[in-house]
Amino acid sequence: MIQKIKTNLKKALIVIGLVACAVFMLNIVMERPTHADSGFSTSHSSSHSSKSSSKSSSKSSSSRRSSSKSSSSSKKSSNKSSSSGSSGGSSEVSGWEIVLGTLVFVVALFFIISIQDRRRTNYKAPKIDERAIEKKIKQYIPDFDKTAFLNNCYTMYCDIQKAWMDFKLEDVKDILTDELYTMYESQLATLEVKGEQNIMKDFVLKKSYLKNVINQNDTITITTGFVIEFYDYIAEQGTGKLIRGDSKHKMRVTYEMKFRQTLNQNKKVDKCPNCGAHVDVNSSGFCSYCRTKLVTENTKWVLTQKQALSQTMI
Repeated sequence: MIQKIKTNLKKALIVIGLVACAVFMLNIVMERPTHADSGFSTSHSSSHSSKSSSKSSSKSSSSRRSSSKSSSSSKKSSNKSSSSGSSGGSSEVSGWEIVLGTLVFVVALFFIISIQDRRRTNYKAPKIDERAIEKKIKQYIPDFDKTAFLNNCYTMYCDIQKAWMDFKLEDVKDILTDELYTMYESQLATLEVKGEQNIMKDFVLKKSYLKNVINQNDTITITTGFVIEFYDYIAEQGTGKLIRGDSKHKMRVTYEMKFRQTLNQNKKVDKCPNCGAHVDVNSSGFCSYCRTKLVTENTKWVLTQKQALSQTMI
């Protein structure tokens, strides 16, 4: 809310300032002499010169010479005055063009700021009937508790982010699908080679909600929405020196996350989904041939997908 007020105030000040400049320029243009003013002064000057010339000619020939000079200078003065009037008209036109250009610039800038503000606004979740989704989930899981479920999902998210930051992804392998685990592991290896560390800390949950639910082959997948604020930047591993991002401002991120679980908790897994080998599940819940997770994904909620829909610096 505070950020929005600051943005609107900044936009208003910019527009007011530019409009004030346009009004100031308009006043300057309106105060400049027009063609009519210049023409009047020229005509008056010529008439006066003519009268003085005729009076001078009746006196003497020498006076006529001086009258001739006076008339000549009067004509030059008239030409200059006329030229000045013409110049005044030209300046007036260019002034209006400047005013018009300024107004166009103000309008264009207003629209640019508006578009940027719309891009920076937080993601607005579509209207969802959570009660209907919760009711549908309870058809598969009668004792489903929405609040407890979303809190558990948020805890899983924080544990995964912390493990990611500390290069200890193995600690959360049982709450990640194999696909996500492999992808995260590869990304962490790249960071480690570069000597970089992704700092993610001080998480604050702002909002959480249900978005959808599907049931396929006795495996239920619940799609959720989360709005979370936290620090997120890249630092030099070991020293903590900032490399990329902003360490002084938090990010507000709107996520869509999917969690899945098997409905048949007692279902026996006797075939590895990765290598296809027939195995007896060992105590750790991994295939003894390829070390793929077998039990945990079927007996507890696991994160199967995480997507950032929007992010804003606050």
